[in-house]
Amino acid sequence: MKQAIMAKAGFAPGGALVLAAAFASAALHVPHVQAQASFEGKSIRFVIASTASGPTDTMGRVFIPYLVKHLPGNPAIVPENRPGAAGAVAANYIYNVASKDGLTVGVLFGMVIQGFMRNRGIQYEPAKFNMIGAVSATQVLLARKDLGLSKPADIAKPAKPLVLASLGTGSTTDAANRLFLEMLGVPYRYVPGYPGQAEAILAVARGEANLANSSHVVYLSRRASIQKEGVYDAFLQRGELRPDGSITRNAQMMDIPTIVEAIQQVRPEALKSPDFAAYRSILGALAVHYSFVVPPGTSSATVEALRKGFAAALADPQARKDVTARIRADYEFVSGADSQKIVDQLQNEYRADPRIGERLKSIMETK
Repeated sequence: MKQAIMAKAGFAPGGALVLAAAFASAALHVPHVQAQASFEGKSIRFVIASTASGPTDTMGRVFIPYLVKHLPGNPAIVPENRPGAAGAVAANYIYNVASKDGLTVGVLFGMVIQGFMRNRGIQYEPAKFNMIGAVSATQVLLARKDLGLSKPADIAKPAKPLVLASLGTGSTTDAANRLFLEMLGVPYRYVPGYPGQAEAILAVARGEANLANSSHVVYLSRRASIQKEGVYDAFLQRGELRPDGSITRNAQMMDIPTIVEAIQQVRPEALKSPDFAAYRSILGALAVHYSFVVPPGTSSATVEALRKGFAAALADPQARKDVTARIRADYEFVSGADSQKIVDQLQNEYRADPRIGERLKSIMETK
């Protein structure tokens, strides 16, 4: 597990993401705390930034039994869905309104890039959240079969006009798909406004759209039924950013080509464009895509107690066995301390290359 985490986070000169040597000590290391907080007799609210049944909701709920077991005092955990504005509704709430006593934890997705950009409606700064931990992610681009896409280069000549179902103009996952299509110069129609990933996927199944994004966890959990129905399937995957700067196929989806492979086949010169620099930044943010956070101002003792409990829960052998069987995909946990470092370094990269912010801003504000 540690090797997979090491391949997904950190920075090196030139914009290539690597795990900084300082992280390599242990993904699950948590500093010693002399006066550890306890949650005995209390309830913790999980404020989940998505609709029910989506991938963020799954990540918010699937670990609850093990967190109850490993958090000090064995508190009850109550999930609460607060979807909207591509996750910003929940993120804004945690940052500005939630109590600072550790009893309200945000389960967020994709909050890093849109937080750096300070898009309209964003009322938080990612690096000021107290990161409790994160689960890294990759994604797939789903395509209807009637598009006639059999190999990556076919995206440049679909049988029908491309229609992308999306969560809205603030979504980094949608921005990544749009950057990809625009790097290729492929015409497409963008349909925002679906409240969650599950609804966007349903739009593809119904024929309202023919492209949509899916987390690899959701896709792998439903892959057999998707392929049996034969209406749509994963056409390309986001891929994994490696220490040498390369982007490779996810180990659980080796049969699905990456978006970079499609770019190389159709328009390789785009790999040096501002669009690709912005795309790589989104890939880096996927290292902490599903983020567990508490508000700025939460005491260090409370933060470290939560970090330690989360690390123990997600490293629990029974949790790995049960959760992997349930979601039909493995997961990679990044500790709270390392998540905080990753967000800080992503912020430094964003500030160092102004092309990233400029291009993301232009595409994420265009309807």
